[in-house]
This record gives sequence, C-alpha cells and structure tokens, in this order.
Amino acid sequence: MPKQTITHSVKDLPLVAVELGSHSVRAMAAEKVGTDLLRILAYEESNQFPCVNRGMVEQMNDAGFMINDVLRLLANRLKVNAIPSAYTLIGGRGMTIAAVKSKRDLIRKRALNEQIKSEMKQECTDKIERRNPDVAVFDVLPSYYVLDGVEQDTEPTEEQKASVWEIHYNAFVGHREARENLLKSFENAKTTIERTFVRPDVVLSAITTGQPDIQERGCAVIDMGAQTTTLTIYKGNQFLLNLVVPLGGWHISRFIEQQGIPFNYAEHIKCKYGQASPRFVEHDSAMVLPSNSLSQATIRVSLTSLAEFIEMKQGEILQPILNAIRPFEERLGGVYLTGGACMLSSLIDWLQERTSLPVQFGSHAYLLDRQTDDEFCKPRYSSLVGALIHGADWRDSHTNLVVPDRRSFTSRVLKATQQEIIYIFSDAKKND
Repeated sequence: MPKQTITHSVKDLPLVAVELGSHSVRAMAAEKVGTDLLRILAYEESNQFPCVNRGMVEQMNDAGFMINDVLRLLANRLKVNAIPSAYTLIGGRGMTIAAVKSKRDLIRKRALNEQIKSEMKQECTDKIERRNPDVAVFDVLPSYYVLDGVEQDTEPTEEQKASVWEIHYNAFVGHREARENLLKSFENAKTTIERTFVRPDVVLSAITTGQPDIQERGCAVIDMGAQTTTLTIYKGNQFLLNLVVPLGGWHISRFIEQQGIPFNYAEHIKCKYGQASPRFVEHDSAMVLPSNSLSQATIRVSLTSLAEFIEMKQGEILQPILNAIRPFEERLGGVYLTGGACMLSSLIDWLQERTSLPVQFGSHAYLLDRQTDDEFCKPRYSSLVGALIHGADWRDSHTNLVVPDRRSFTSRVLKATQQEIIYIFSDAKKND
C-alpha cells in the first residue's frame, strides 16, 4: 500500500506570496507580528524568461520553472526544506468589475452563518460563468448587505438576525484562460495556490488601510507596472471602476531605446535621470551613451531630450487614466500612485497639473514593523505586502486548512510511477 502524501497545516507555514509580472516572478515571505503588521523575512526574484504578457501568463512551463526557482531560494533563506504553498495575485488586461447580488429568504429571523454566505457567493460566481463560458470570476467581494430591507455597509455581526438576507457583491471578472494559465504555472512548479487575490483589491488595501476615512472620501489608485497600468476607483466600500491600459514603464524604456540607445542604458537613464516633462529639468546637460546604430559608436542625449521622450510615452499611457478619473473628481478625496514604474521623478507634479484631486504616492510602510528593511517600503512591493496581509487574514479564518507537499519524495515517486505505467500500457514510443 503506497504511503500517503505528506500534508502541512497552514498555521505552521510561513506567509508567502508570489507575483508573476511582465518580466519577473517575485516572491516574499513574512510573519505576522501584530494586527495588520508584518515582518518581512525574505525576498527573491527571477527574471530568466519573459513568460507573462500584460498580466496574462503565456509560457506556463517557463513560469513554473521561475516559481519553483524563487520558492527554492526563499526556502534556503528561511532555512526550511520547501515551501509547499503560496498566495498569488491575478489581474491584467481584460479584467472588469460586475455588480451581482444574491438573496435568501430564511423564513424565520436568523443570523447568516458562514455556510450560507459561502453558498451565496458561489451562486453569484456560477451565475456569471454560466452566462459567459469564456469568462472566469477571479474573486467576489461583498459591497453592502440588506437585512429585511435595511442596508448596511459593514459585515453583519453574529447577533444581527433577519428573515430576508441580500448581499451585493463586486465580482472581478476576466478571461478564463488567464486563470487556467496561472493554475497550470503553479502545477508545473509543484506548488499549491493557497488563495488567489485580485491585484486591485490587494493594492488598494495595502495603501489605504491606515486611513479610516478613505471609505467615505473615496480614492483613485493608479498602479503602474512594466506592461500594464491599472486604475481602480473606490468609494463607500464599492469598486466603481477598474480600467487596464496595456502599457507601462517598460514601454517608456522601449521608446527611449528607439531613439538609438541600447535598452539597458535606456532603462538606467530613465530611472536615474528621467523627468516627467522638460519643464522639470532644472539644469540641462548631455550624456554620451553607446549607440544602437552601426554608423556611429556613441550618441549624445540631453536631459531635456530624455524628458521629452518620457513625456510623449507617459502621456499616451496616463491620458486614458486621467480621462476616466475626471467624471469622478468631485466624489473622491485623492489619487494614489503605486507600482514598480511610478517612481519617475516629478511624475506626481505632472499628474497634479492635470487633475483637481491631490496626488500622492501610496505607502504601505505602516504595515511593516521596524525590523523590516526600508527597501520593502517602496511602492513596487505594495502588491506583495497587500497579498501577505490578505493571506494572514485568510489563515486566521481558516486555521484547520492543510496543504499537500507536492514536492515530497512520496509524491514525486508516485507521480513518476504513474507516468511509467501509462507509458508501458500505451502504444506510444519513446523518442531515441
């Protein structure tokens, strides 16, 4: 009789989040040291293969290899044998928000238990996916509740009872292929997805949880990545808009490269010397850089010219975002800027000239304890930190969950044996 696969209780595992980006796979491990407070234990990143395009995994084998790689390195840093499970994020192109609701008539006044809430949530998911076979529901988040005809924004307590319950949700909907490819990538890495979170919700929580009045005031969050820029507008516990522009910081560097500069130099000078507009260049000077052209060895680029290149592409990326924010300006309290591509010098000033709302960087520093390196307070880590906070909350309410160790020796022997049996009793021939 074969041995059973080894399993782990989630309460005994480190909090680990994995994010698949346009040009890298990133993983972060942390421990919870207080209410909504983390200590970062380790971080690893792999950029061996370009396997993700605008938020969707296109090369599952390469993605699986890099997931396995970063988790192996993370396990070494943590001095554990392996990391069998992780949280991850999903988003990118094609994701929209749909309003959906579920209703229950319980006849007698009763509290709403976890089983009924889970059934109502699943009902909404099934309703959307049945009508749209090519669509997947990435997550369903409650926006408000109706108890016997009375609305409330907060989650009902165990003491609250009603005979007719109605829950209104924000459903994050996208391409079914995006979810399937993400699952296949983790399967290839022999890693269990403990929970998938939608990126806009995670980023929003990471940078606004420390501000108790943000729900009433509302805000717009601009999340700038390498290949996508996402706008999320939030107010009163509801997501009013989610817009994904399929352009990001990589496209700005690519545009600079097209002026005759090697890409690695284009990326470097953009990050170190770039300004959001020539108007913000205080002292112009020229840089002598290697040239892409065969007819000349070097090329001279002034700081003003560099800013012109940046502003041209930057305007193409952010103008649709600003157009979408404009109708909501009177209803919101501000704009938050986050993501790995948002740190361009003077970008906030450039945005502030184009909106009446106050613009600031979104910070998740209040979620990290003092022993965490300041590096992890940068906006490029907001999504991972938010996923870890969400994951900690998830574990608090699912303390009895266990996950299989798909990397264990028993699992690998069983899988190899099964594959060999399939080969022996098939007509397939091995290639010499």
